[in-house]
Amino acid sequence: NRSSDLYNITVSGEEGDSITLTDVMYGNVIFCSGQSNMVYPMIDIANATAEIAAANHPMMRLFQVAINQSQTPLWDVNGTWELCTPESVPIFSAVCYMTGRYATEMHWGDIPLGLVQSTWGGTPIQAWMSPAALAKCPSASLSPYRDLRSDVHGPTDESVLYNAMINPLVGLSIRAVLWYQGEENAHEASLNNTKMYHCYLTNLITSWRDVWGIGDFPFLFVQLAPYGSGADDTVAYIRQAELNTLPKPGGEIDTTGMAVIIDLGEADHRVHPRNKTEVGRRLALQLLHVALGIQQPNVNFSGPSLIRALALTNGMIEVEFEYGDGMFWEGSHGCIQCCNETSPVQLSSDSMTNDSAIWFNTTATIKGTKLYVKPMGMSQMPKAIRLNFNNFPECVLFNKYLLPASPFLASVEMSRDRLRDGYPVVNELKTPPMGFNSWNYYHCNIDEQAVKETADAFVSNGMAKAGYQFINIDDCWMVQRAPNGTIQPDPVRFPSGMKALADYVHSKGLKFGLYTAQGSRTCQGRPGAYGHELQDAATYCEWGIDYLKIDSCGGSKHPNNSLTWQLFKQGFDKCQATTGHFIVMSVESCGSLSSPCHWYAPAFSNLWRTCGDIQATWASVMSNLDKNNAMASIAMLGHYNDPDMLQVGNVGLSETEAKSHFSLWCIVMAPLLAGTDIMHVSNESLAIMTAPEVVAVNQDPMAKQGTRVSPANATGPEVWARHLHDGSVAIALLNRGEEAMTITTTWDEIGLQSNAEATIRDLWARKDLGTATGKYSSKVEPHDVFLFKATPAS
Repeated sequence: NRSSDLYNITVSGEEGDSITLTDVMYGNVIFCSGQSNMVYPMIDIANATAEIAAANHPMMRLFQVAINQSQTPLWDVNGTWELCTPESVPIFSAVCYMTGRYATEMHWGDIPLGLVQSTWGGTPIQAWMSPAALAKCPSASLSPYRDLRSDVHGPTDESVLYNAMINPLVGLSIRAVLWYQGEENAHEASLNNTKMYHCYLTNLITSWRDVWGIGDFPFLFVQLAPYGSGADDTVAYIRQAELNTLPKPGGEIDTTGMAVIIDLGEADHRVHPRNKTEVGRRLALQLLHVALGIQQPNVNFSGPSLIRALALTNGMIEVEFEYGDGMFWEGSHGCIQCCNETSPVQLSSDSMTNDSAIWFNTTATIKGTKLYVKPMGMSQMPKAIRLNFNNFPECVLFNKYLLPASPFLASVEMSRDRLRDGYPVVNELKTPPMGFNSWNYYHCNIDEQAVKETADAFVSNGMAKAGYQFINIDDCWMVQRAPNGTIQPDPVRFPSGMKALADYVHSKGLKFGLYTAQGSRTCQGRPGAYGHELQDAATYCEWGIDYLKIDSCGGSKHPNNSLTWQLFKQGFDKCQATTGHFIVMSVESCGSLSSPCHWYAPAFSNLWRTCGDIQATWASVMSNLDKNNAMASIAMLGHYNDPDMLQVGNVGLSETEAKSHFSLWCIVMAPLLAGTDIMHVSNESLAIMTAPEVVAVNQDPMAKQGTRVSPANATGPEVWARHLHDGSVAIALLNRGEEAMTITTTWDEIGLQSNAEATIRDLWARKDLGTATGKYSSKVEPHDVFLFKATPAS
């Protein structure tokens, strides 16, 4: 809703009083959590008077969760939504408010925004983690923090804040999480502490996402500010753990972002820097990048980001940065002399994993987006490099956007990466594809970890064995094109890149698919294929993808959508001719026999949508079934009508309706692309999607689409049938009505000889029911099917 309209929501039941919620707005919700730097209120920031006076935002609401702790999970919190005004904002989290304010100014405009603050100062990360998340990290003891009195449990105990201040809010529809915490865990200067905090943070993020159940929502955090003694480095090890929690090739997590504030320390080295306005601005830049996929130069979200440190033959170390345009050194907190001595880069001939490494100072020269570092006093080849690795760095590296580089500890490479080997050859499509599509469940909240976990689940839960092969990513994976036009995946959601992700999926014995659109923009406003079809086809061939969905959607387009399909087919034919690699093409759309698409869709593609997007409702399933039936005559071996992906397992269909939906998709030879949460799919939904004799109907090699053989009856009985390669017929007796009824089909109706004796087998029960001659009847409940096979006697 992009207006200032307010709504009321009334909930009523058969008994009791109704409940009315008033002044409801629809928009984005940002959830803010952590310890004292996230608690830090607006009234205490450097420019408090001006910011508070300007905090009159009728489209913004604030909610502060009352502090609480519990040894067991709670289910409610205390707090009230408040209109954002100069009266309500002074005690609200400055980082949370400033991030929301800047995101609104930069992009969201008049979209309503809710900010939720759930914070407690002086608390370690373990207090915010569930017991299940803590169990995934070794040595997850809170002994450094636990009160010596056994009868007292403070807010530092394990899980007590998760139980009381997170668990009750699970299910709240959130756009992103903002996190500022770590000071309470900076108690040990060791790489072990880096590993531990990284494990904690990674599993906190993963567990929160799992219990929320809305996909991998963006999780943005603030890297710890400079504070304490510059001679110590306990804080530096937590900063490294935070850096390690950003998306990277082969990493454990993605869809995260970090605001670097290493330049915002105070001259008195206090733990709470007062410039929370700039902290919020930088978090807002990360929010736009991670949540919305906006890239530079449209939003300049990052300071210089380390790509690699490479040892050159002349003894210098070449340190290359992404987002390093216009780099320069500058002293922190106004220090003029801090960058005039040795550089803040240090080198060691010991491994970066050695806590006892000896570090040497250097000189560092900036050239473009690279540093050329010369060691001082070293006699051996450097193996490790670090930048600003202490509690309070005095000299900081910036880019031209005045954003600082993160402190880091990294290895020095001796040689450049080599290209990987090629990809396996894939056979031609012989039956409708079976697999997974991300859109119905994840929408834009999809990333490489979810893809990997889905592939793993296919193998572990039996779906791969049942025939499900394709792991397909829908919209939102791409963000922009390189200067040479190459399509680029979202670096925070897919940090390893699509080739590496395809390799992972292939390693599981599965196949990998992507999405594009005919127009210059996808349905979610990402770069489409228009004008780049052959280039994209070559890129997808190089990445080793096995399936491409070509949507329609917006922006500039060719006058005839067939040209897009022709160009991709041309590119994929070249791919197969030169590599032996076959790529399935799924296009949108062709839903009328009166359109020329009825001949060129099968000519240029393997499957084509015949109807609109399916929803998890009985009416939508039936509507798509009817529209798809009109196109039955053009389906053939290797070319299939597509009534859209499966809604089995999603809220909206009963178990009976889901079973009917699946039965009918098998009868009409539709692609079987699961659109639910595969990692947490229920046993009932899994049993539906892997029913062997039902799946066999869909995968029958005869490749003849089943159709409705009875008169259409939108509110009553229908008979659907598909002839199979062994001479049998699969029949679905469908009750579209609201009352149970007995449905009869005759052999004449389904295409068998009228006097033939046939064996009847219940395909769901996997049980023979005897024989029948000339006809068969069964009682069918509302919205149910009786699916059986009639096999004539030889």
